Amino acid sequence: MATRPARLSAPAVAAILVAALALCAATASAANVTTTTATAPSGGCYSHLFTFGNSLIDTGNFIHYSTSPGPVARSPYGETFFRRPTGRWSDGRLIVDFIVERLGFPYWTPYLAGKSREDFRYGANFAVASGTALNQLLFKKKHLSVAGITPYSLAVQVGWFKKVLAMLASTEQERKEAMARSVFMVGEFGGNDYLHPLFQNKTLEWVRPLVPRVVRYIAGAVEELVGLGATTVYVPGLFPLGCVPRLLFLFRDGGAGDRDPTTGCLRGLNDGLAALHNALLRRRLAELRAAHPGVTIAYADYYGEVMELVSNPAASGFDDALTACCAGGGPYNGNFTVHCSDPGATQCADPSRRISWDGLHMTEAVYRIMARGVLDGPFADPPIMSRCHGY
Repeated sequence: MATRPARLSAPAVAAILVAALALCAATASAANVTTTTATAPSGGCYSHLFTFGNSLIDTGNFIHYSTSPGPVARSPYGETFFRRPTGRWSDGRLIVDFIVERLGFPYWTPYLAGKSREDFRYGANFAVASGTALNQLLFKKKHLSVAGITPYSLAVQVGWFKKVLAMLASTEQERKEAMARSVFMVGEFGGNDYLHPLFQNKTLEWVRPLVPRVVRYIAGAVEELVGLGATTVYVPGLFPLGCVPRLLFLFRDGGAGDRDPTTGCLRGLNDGLAALHNALLRRRLAELRAAHPGVTIAYADYYGEVMELVSNPAASGFDDALTACCAGGGPYNGNFTVHCSDPGATQCADPSRRISWDGLHMTEAVYRIMARGVLDGPFADPPIMSRCHGY
């Protein structure tokens, strides 16, 4: 997660975990993130990309609203591609950046920094670090603090989309055409919903009953987009939470199940939470497909993609599956008392050889692989590019 607690207990950083994973990019100069030009796609491809989520795909919304954006606003974040911090929780580009590049779009302006129709000509990124499917009110009703979680939940982000749609399409026919030629990515959502309670010392047993409600909220957002005319929607599942270095460090003495002898990942977070969420989500998406024939509602298997890398890192050029590149030292380089951009942080020589960037978010090298799996398969069926001319 993209929050920055001052002091963390074992269950504490579980809350911070899923603040991240990836979005934005094209063929621009690394020094200029938002003004690259590109040729709009033609034929059977897409005119817009709209994305909703958390820090896994936040390309700058968090730093535009937060008065204390924390480590992501400082070097070495962004060093690999942009050569400066851009608000992305990685060393470089995110999954959505590679998708934007492949679609031939310019880097777009984060929604909270956009002002005009031109800013959203090729779509918009509504993702905000620490974003959740559930809203703050629900957490409050369960007597949880919401100080570390953004108020910009999935429902709020969908509301933002409606404003952009009204800006882009002034007539019903224009709206219908824009929706039909757009691709939507809803998520990943769920990680922060589960890890936020763990941050406040809730157990896995306490968190698991939230899963059906979280999946229901995600499915509700998909249905709302389809009701507005969306014809192509991708919904990523959770990646394996039990393989995240920060959580491996924090739960090194127990509290999240035993470790898988093959991968070293925490079974409680993987099998008992992430896999459960993904199974329910896939079932619900199948129901939505049956209810909306002719609409592509595809599941993106982030869990399978990441587990494939963790299970055999050398096959993809990685030399360490579970140790963060840039963090505070200790086992897995997972000590969260020192952040990647703080003095004294331990940084690896080559981020492209690591799966994890800062112990919570992944490296550009991983996001490139994950984007390819969604764009071309086999981790999305049909893959995004299957609709594009010349695929």
